[in-house]
Amino acid sequence: MMNNATATALNLGGRGSWSGRVPRSLHDLLENLYRRQAALDPNNAYLREQGSPAGVVNRIRTFQWYRPFLASSQTILDWGCQHAPDSCLLRASFGDSINLHSCDFVEAAQYPVFHEFARSTHVRLDDPIVLPYASNYFDVVIGSGVLEHTAMDYESLKQLHRVLKPHGTLIVSYLPNWLSVHEWMRREVRKENFHLRLYGISETVQLLKRSGFYPLEVRYNTFFWERLAAMVGLQEWQRGVSSVLGRCLPLQVFSSTLCFVARKMGGM
Repeated sequence: MMNNATATALNLGGRGSWSGRVPRSLHDLLENLYRRQAALDPNNAYLREQGSPAGVVNRIRTFQWYRPFLASSQTILDWGCQHAPDSCLLRASFGDSINLHSCDFVEAAQYPVFHEFARSTHVRLDDPIVLPYASNYFDVVIGSGVLEHTAMDYESLKQLHRVLKPHGTLIVSYLPNWLSVHEWMRREVRKENFHLRLYGISETVQLLKRSGFYPLEVRYNTFFWERLAAMVGLQEWQRGVSSVLGRCLPLQVFSSTLCFVARKMGGM
């Protein structure tokens, strides 16, 4: 059964608790890591895109959004971490108070600058579905730009449900949005670099529930109104205006991606 606290926390509109400001310390950290990694691999187009000024800022905005769902002294998995920028942000923010793990189909040695900073226990995956972890092990699983690339998203979510502790937290970001203008341009105009699987908010909610997760927040991964509120200098108590504007003028509906936070449930 869902308790009242869980029901109250559910938010499908995308209000979030992030203020819109990007900490300079985190920005400088990621910028430096990308610069050092690029010096080792100057022809890596993926790194150039991820490490662009907009890419760095967006990554930190996303981290600032989901950070309130985290706590110190937790065991966290960065699922499908690739070059592990989220792991680096986690390590910078929580230090050694967290037990940090990461996994991907690539070795950590492919991105040594990031992985050395993150100091996570990294595992190279060799199965498209099964995760090599004990059941009920992690407090939190974070997946950034991963779920849409799995062979079977439902089966992958079931694996995440298995490795999370009871009432553990699943955080997924950069899930491609079926209403995205950017995705439409890639698919219909450029006809390249588009995602083969797209998601909507309603579909995502149902997929989570069928996989044993209850969504606490599902939103568009844009933060447009929060950024605007920060730019014009609204005070903390005034930032609720951004939520109202987001509902009245839902420009975020056409953003590129979705993100969500969900709770592992033993029953619905």
